[in-house]
Amino acid sequence: MQRYKRNIVIASGCLLLGMLCACKKLVTVPDPINTISTGQVFSSEKQANSAMVAIYSKMINGTDMTAIGNIASNSFAAGLSTILGGLSSDELYYYSGTANQSYYGVNTNKLTIYNSDKPWAIWFSAYDAIYGANSVIEGLADAKGLKDSVRLALTGEAKFARAFSYFYLVNFFGEVPLALTVDFNQTAHLPRASKDQVYSQVLKDLKDAAATMPAAYPTGSATERTRPNKYAALAMLARVYLYMGDYNNAAASATEVINNAADYRLETDPDNVFLTGSREAIWQLQQALTDFTIKNATPEGFVMRPVVLKVGIAQFCLTPSLLAAFEKDDLRFKKWTDSTDNSLGTGTSPGVTYYPLKYKISSANGVPGMPPQEYYMVLRLAEMYLIRAEAAANGAGGDGQAIADLNVIRKRAGLNDLPASLSKEQVLDAVAKERRTELFAEWGHRWFDLKRTNKMNAVLSATPLKQPWLGDYQALYPVPVPEISVNHFLTQNPGY
Repeated sequence: MQRYKRNIVIASGCLLLGMLCACKKLVTVPDPINTISTGQVFSSEKQANSAMVAIYSKMINGTDMTAIGNIASNSFAAGLSTILGGLSSDELYYYSGTANQSYYGVNTNKLTIYNSDKPWAIWFSAYDAIYGANSVIEGLADAKGLKDSVRLALTGEAKFARAFSYFYLVNFFGEVPLALTVDFNQTAHLPRASKDQVYSQVLKDLKDAAATMPAAYPTGSATERTRPNKYAALAMLARVYLYMGDYNNAAASATEVINNAADYRLETDPDNVFLTGSREAIWQLQQALTDFTIKNATPEGFVMRPVVLKVGIAQFCLTPSLLAAFEKDDLRFKKWTDSTDNSLGTGTSPGVTYYPLKYKISSANGVPGMPPQEYYMVLRLAEMYLIRAEAAANGAGGDGQAIADLNVIRKRAGLNDLPASLSKEQVLDAVAKERRTELFAEWGHRWFDLKRTNKMNAVLSATPLKQPWLGDYQALYPVPVPEISVNHFLTQNPGY
């Protein structure tokens, strides 16, 4: 376990110590063990389930329970994908400018290998989740006494977690090492796998997950969706197919989720979308409630909102171009954004700034130890309509189907229907616009959309904050230099 991390997940000597200590917390078992793949770890269904829960806990809460308040800045699955994706695109800007060189470098298209600690945190945290998933997969294979149905379901769940993590790695970094085991001898000197190879493995894992995970949530509650089920795997399949240009399969997978009306429906009020018990949720992550700084807020809700509402500083602000993308009377602007006149508190410009308000609970109004009102949304039904609309506009259903799906989303936003007379180009533009205004400040969607639709250069090279435009090479983040230093088979992304 520890040998594997030395070459796949370690950034520095200090990080090594922290991650090795955290590694021991991956699974809680009665007796000490040397490796998670020991059959003893999964000698009961309860222990096997605890292993999976621990992976999700690390993704959203980190490994240091005294530093939960900082986790959104350090984990791809706790807010960092949203922050960096927003800063890289035309969605967010960093209020404090050069105060944090890594955020500033991302935001202004001036990343180097010397100011990339935040992008590198995506790498480390995603590989940490992959390591945990691989450990569970191998541990289940060696386990004695588990029912085959339990073994299959949990193996599928671990494959889902691995596929999910690799999806973010390949979209932030491009070619990445494809580690499918905890065996140090196989992972010590892995080269970067091609994007096609990574996507092929992601598809394989998600198909396995969809085939073996139950439709019921492992939490035992239809409204407690803090562990993924079969439909979460189908939702990720829909997204991956869309990214790969396989529009027929993207539409089919999205439709399978949409058609499960017994479990999933759009919340009629945008204020209810991100709550615990949201019927729109396909998968959410559950935050810890033990930190007196973050209280019972989600990490992203904590970091996005000002400490002092209405007059405090919002560090991650919505860009003027995003604000201009909302139509008049769009409920998403009214209910999912807020503003603060920070000049009242600081005496400095720019005064009124807008910030994301999808999560309402922060340190300003949270209560430590109290039941959470919100979980951290990972996958939700609205994205499935948008995926099917884009797939339909690209031949998997036709413009009529695309417009119908877009109008479902627009209706919830309080907007008029799009006319049926739109041309294909207008439909595709409408898809992009609705994705931008529906999925803003969620998991880097805008950044990935600009890249996969080949619009990054046209949009960002004209964005004032990113001038002078230094080149399209920053569509990918730099591979962590400490990783290259311990694995000479790794290469750096061009331009760095």
